[in-house]
Amino acid sequence: MTEAFDRRSRAREDLAAAFIHFGKVECPPLDARIYAALCDSVAHDPDLLGLAAHAPPDQPPANLLFGAVHYLLLGGEEHELRAWYPELGPGKANSPESAGPAFRDFCLAHQPRIKELIETRLTQTNVLQRTSALLPSFARVFDAGGRKPLSLLEIGASAGLNLNWDRFHYAYSDGTRWGSPSSPVIIECELREAGALAFLPGEIPVAERRGVDLNPVNLLDPDQVQWLQALIWPDHKGRQERLMAGIRIANENPAPLVEGDASEKLASLLAEASPDTTLCVFGTFTLYQFPRDALIATLKAMQAASASRPIHFISMEGAADPGPEVKWTTYADQERTTTLLARCCPHGRWLEWLG
Repeated sequence: MTEAFDRRSRAREDLAAAFIHFGKVECPPLDARIYAALCDSVAHDPDLLGLAAHAPPDQPPANLLFGAVHYLLLGGEEHELRAWYPELGPGKANSPESAGPAFRDFCLAHQPRIKELIETRLTQTNVLQRTSALLPSFARVFDAGGRKPLSLLEIGASAGLNLNWDRFHYAYSDGTRWGSPSSPVIIECELREAGALAFLPGEIPVAERRGVDLNPVNLLDPDQVQWLQALIWPDHKGRQERLMAGIRIANENPAPLVEGDASEKLASLLAEASPDTTLCVFGTFTLYQFPRDALIATLKAMQAASASRPIHFISMEGAADPGPEVKWTTYADQERTTTLLARCCPHGRWLEWLG
């Protein structure tokens, strides 16, 4: 484990600790060898730490620095660093452990552009495989709501790709299958220990689906799509193809995305939901980016709205060990009850169902 550090601080010591934490705690469970190796290089390089320091206090600096570099490489920048990125090099990628010098050279050669990207872009990942944990969670909410159609509202929706979770096909390691086998998005997931998913209904109808985000991604803008691609970790095979398939589904089935702060917009969005539905808010790895006051306001908005109808909230958050937690909070009559449903891989590769 790494020592505690201030995630919002941009002091050199805290930034170095943030990169060490990312490389030693967050990368290994996801087989992210390139970024794990680069984190060690960045943590001991004052120039690269100075570049990463341009990340806003509510954004993870490692994700932004690596995303900015990946974005420029995807855009066609020619540099020897391409040889360490499996999808960019002409043949087998170079060993991740040797990427440090080339990465440093690229960053110093493109400082102004990288600085601009770090200052202006957000970590708006759409990890489609996280829906492997959302599916059984929504099944529980669907059952608790009397099997009425769901009205879904995603906070931190980014491009809203995971709002189309029911248009994906799921294949769990115990043989459980759900969704159309013809879907272009296949979600594979290893089930670990704990309970099985035999309770999944054949269908979970969705009446409404909406999202709210500080800066919703326009999927018709090639530049914004390229940024989504850049946020995918380069040695994660299959994620680029899954992302593009999810974008095609979203373009065919667009869900309304509201621009704004969830802490300010949520109350009105909850009030607009159709009455004869089960209202479910969800978010995956977004609450940790909220300033404390905004987080409190967001949770209080759901609690206040529960005076007129139950509000279900599915959240996926937490550290890498023993695994992020999927929690189900029910707000009813301004009281709340929270159930731990599962532990999972941060990117949805495995699921330990507890619910």
